Amino acid sequence: MAIPDEQKWRYIFHFTDIRNLDSIIKHGLLCTNVKNEKGIKHKNIANLTIQERRATMDIPVGPGGKVHDYVPFYFSSINPMLLTLLNQKNVDQNLIIYFCIKVQRLDQDDAVFTNSSANTAIPPTFYDDTSHLLDLNWDLIDYRGWKVGTDEKKHKKMAEAMIHNRVGIQEIDAIVVYNECAKKSVEKSFKDNNVAPPPIFYDYNFKKDLYSFYYTKFFLKDKTMRNDSLVTGPLTLLHEYKGLIGNIRKERSQKRANYPYRTVSDIIQAIEGNFTVIMELKSVTGLLQDYPPHKDTVDDHTKKVVEELKKLDYYKNISTEKKNTLLFASYLHDIGKGPKTKWENEKMIRAYPDHPADAIPMLKRILVEEVENLTDEEIRLICMLVVYHDIIGDCMEKGREKQQVVDVIENEDDLEMLFAISCADARAINGAWALGIFGRKKSFAEQIMEMKRQQLCQTP
Repeated sequence: MAIPDEQKWRYIFHFTDIRNLDSIIKHGLLCTNVKNEKGIKHKNIANLTIQERRATMDIPVGPGGKVHDYVPFYFSSINPMLLTLLNQKNVDQNLIIYFCIKVQRLDQDDAVFTNSSANTAIPPTFYDDTSHLLDLNWDLIDYRGWKVGTDEKKHKKMAEAMIHNRVGIQEIDAIVVYNECAKKSVEKSFKDNNVAPPPIFYDYNFKKDLYSFYYTKFFLKDKTMRNDSLVTGPLTLLHEYKGLIGNIRKERSQKRANYPYRTVSDIIQAIEGNFTVIMELKSVTGLLQDYPPHKDTVDDHTKKVVEELKKLDYYKNISTEKKNTLLFASYLHDIGKGPKTKWENEKMIRAYPDHPADAIPMLKRILVEEVENLTDEEIRLICMLVVYHDIIGDCMEKGREKQQVVDVIENEDDLEMLFAISCADARAINGAWALGIFGRKKSFAEQIMEMKRQQLCQTP
């Protein structure tokens, strides 16, 4: 049957990593089973547990088969699954592109759709009659907020359209990209394949009154940051982290006339005497964290982290130099939550997962201007511990990819230091969390170091 009149304006959306585009132009959008049969490898941004469920889920209408026999699309452009991947710090939004197809594509015999996501233990209802589009919860699907409440509502928001086996690149009506750099990359891929691209849009100029695609920091008082990605993705963060170290070393090669502090030990003593001696620490003093599990100010939490660090057996048994490095990094680990002025009423009412990335320009200033004597290794370790202080907990508790740890550490000592700052941070919030980290440390560390050995073996 024909698409109901009130739904004819709609599009369906498939998002993927831009690094898959060349293959998609060559082969089309392929379902998982066809990709596997052809041996086509893609950068996979899907949840593996969910994929196992989808591989065995039957589709009782249309061409039949399993969910993995279909190319998946969503009716909603603002997708809770992307938000999950972002908060896990497993995707870079600037590398995410959307393929947009007019909803009329569902009139063809190879298309089916659902009233909920096909990610749950109990399958959704499947349809091949487009009159049932009226049965979907469009209030949830069209809702442009980040969170919709219960898991049931989230899954209804993620109702799916599915097309059997393959969607040709010529069927794509539009592509939405994050920024100008992504647009140029898309254009180049089409040009390299001698294929004319469909219209390419930014988020804000594709049916802007109807759709939005990317998650930003719209809630911040600082208007200059409101269009930034909600979370800095792993590739971008690694690039910025390496650039930070290089820039600090480069600028420090030109000695300043004077520095406030001669050594790391000196600046630690100053902070312990007056927490606000560095302007970045002053900028978070009194900044209230009013969300679970926090109910404290950033400065009070930071002082607790330092106290907990000093109690660790690891800390007690390392050299004075490493102690100072860990202490200094612990004092700086949450500076990216500031300054207070970027928050309404100088109060954080939500977790802010991008604070390690926001610390990068602050770290540069501190390490270039405040301390006279810093070795290259001290610079590297302080930067690593601040920018990646949350990575161990995120990998263990939130599904962050372990490869990110492998990519940032150089040796087992680096991993031990990351464990130390992570455990101190956890103990300052919830002792049970720290016990969980300690309890899984051995097996986690063994896995990471084996992955690191394999990485080093593969490096030319």
